Amino acid sequence: MKKSRVIAYVVIVILMFLFNFYYRPIQGNPKVTEDYKKSNSYINELYASNEHFKEKLLAPEYYYFYDEMLKGLINSEIEISIPCLGDSCLNIFSHALEAIILDHPELITFYVGGTYRYKYSSVIYKNHMSLSPFRYHMGVKRIARELENIRRDTKDMNDKEKIIYVYNYVAAKDYDHYFTYNGSNQSAYSFFTKGSTVCAGFAKASQIIFQNIGINSYLVHNSEHMWNYVQYEGKWYVFDATVGACYIKDTTHYYEGLGNTTVDETIGYYSDAYPPIETEKLKDLFDL
Repeated sequence: MKKSRVIAYVVIVILMFLFNFYYRPIQGNPKVTEDYKKSNSYINELYASNEHFKEKLLAPEYYYFYDEMLKGLINSEIEISIPCLGDSCLNIFSHALEAIILDHPELITFYVGGTYRYKYSSVIYKNHMSLSPFRYHMGVKRIARELENIRRDTKDMNDKEKIIYVYNYVAAKDYDHYFTYNGSNQSAYSFFTKGSTVCAGFAKASQIIFQNIGINSYLVHNSEHMWNYVQYEGKWYVFDATVGACYIKDTTHYYEGLGNTTVDETIGYYSDAYPPIETEKLKDLFDL
């Protein structure tokens, strides 16, 4: 009898865990409408992209690079081949790749580290994926329910309070000092499900969270780092929760990410694709 009670208790705990993290009904991201789900931009329920960087980084005649690449990633293709003729193919493709990285933080299986080459009149991209379809499906469900918790926590906050909330929430996760160059720790999946990531994971998670709670933001990156620009009272500011994750035990530097990045240079690639960025720090504006 005692053994059967223990088994029943374990089963109940497991069912409660699965319900809370994976199957609890939620309202979902308000930006992911039924119309959006019918578009070619739709990846999953976490984020709705306006594909701003597709427009900014590519001429319209090269959109097919972006579209074919995105289609392959959505279909979990390991190798994606895009027909192309000319010496400029790899350069155009690299811009399409950058645009997808910045436009679609919800691509949780799209890790840094994929390789591409020009062969047989095509650009061939090899995606280094490490999530099975089951893990991807369950990962999206878990992240969606965590986003529901965040929407609930922030529903009565003003924009200043929301930005500080996101900074504290994201910076509370661990910075992965040991596997910095491992592509699998550079996605929103690594942030939400593993609790350990690097700058790309922090920035992509922040981008997804901001949209879910009604704050406008962009992803930004250069050769060393990834962070966000966030809008507050009509102006745009640097937001880098990686700083907080690195200095969480040192309160002197903890809030420097509301104005500084973890690298000396705060200008990202494609600066013309962004609105003007204020030099004033949100840290000072918020008196933190």
